[in-house]
Amino acid sequence: MAAGTLLGAGVVAWQTDALPLVGSPCWDSVTDQDLDELLGGWETEDAEIRPAWSRTSDVPLHGSCRITSDDGGTPGRQIDVRVHRLDGLEKGNIPWAEEFLSSRLTPMGDGLLGMASDTRAWVAVPDNCSKSGMFSGPAVVDVAMGDDEIRNTQDADRNATFHKALARTAVHVANATMAELGCSGSLPEPGTLTAVPDFQAMRADGELCGLEGLRLPEPYTESDVRIRTSAGENSPVRTCDIVAGDTVRPQLRLQTIQEQVLTGAVETAAIHSGPSMRTGASERAGSYSPTVAALRAECPKGDVVFIAQERRAFRDYTFIREVFPAYVAAEAKRLGCGPLEIQIPE
Repeated sequence: MAAGTLLGAGVVAWQTDALPLVGSPCWDSVTDQDLDELLGGWETEDAEIRPAWSRTSDVPLHGSCRITSDDGGTPGRQIDVRVHRLDGLEKGNIPWAEEFLSSRLTPMGDGLLGMASDTRAWVAVPDNCSKSGMFSGPAVVDVAMGDDEIRNTQDADRNATFHKALARTAVHVANATMAELGCSGSLPEPGTLTAVPDFQAMRADGELCGLEGLRLPEPYTESDVRIRTSAGENSPVRTCDIVAGDTVRPQLRLQTIQEQVLTGAVETAAIHSGPSMRTGASERAGSYSPTVAALRAECPKGDVVFIAQERRAFRDYTFIREVFPAYVAAEAKRLGCGPLEIQIPE
């Protein structure tokens, strides 16, 4: 076994008091406790590609690990782990943001740049190991288990255990990844996690996404509308997901990416996805289409990216045009970077 791998395993053991077995999944990083709490103690198998930088590939950083479980031939849960860099020039980061910056995820806390829910978790690798640049974000480790919008069980305590275990597993794999890449240092254990938020019914005249003066356009209020907004203090992203009817998958989304390290990961792809959208201070601050709009703004704490999406045309794709300007104005005021007035192209 490589010395770097041994170092990574030792770091995890020191932090968790749970030594991973030699040959345990994901380059010897996932502990028995992680496996037991996520997979219920079933028999497991894993397949992995150790993380490595590439100078010739279009993918600058790649690593992956899949852990499957079974009980006497009965398939169990599956855990998928990825190591990659959030390259801001890649449109693939938009789907990643939809999944891993969802309003279901809450911040890890204790100085970690990362988020987790009872089905997803991600954590950023420190700057000295991420090779981030002007148009890219950090290297991240993300962990997925099951459907993002469907809880693992109906047991709230059990789902809280999944939440903690996924956050912890992401950190454990990140520390082993740093050792594999030859980087010094390690990440601390996740802090106290805020509970995963649920959708809440919204009154027809209620404030949208908890923002003063922001309202859902009248045609959209004809259905049973529920809203879920990011929870937890100092979250790197504020996401408001909106559903109508019986679906659990968000149909409308308003999002503010307010962590400077993350804005470079999405802004280039996002703000060049359609016709120019302008503000009084910028020739081109973003782009607009009926399904997605994005705007970059300079705020006191650094660049912020505002995003709006409509995933299903249940009201002829009018949501962004009617709501996004007011959303940006309200969020800019909250963050101290307003006033901002958007000029949406006809």
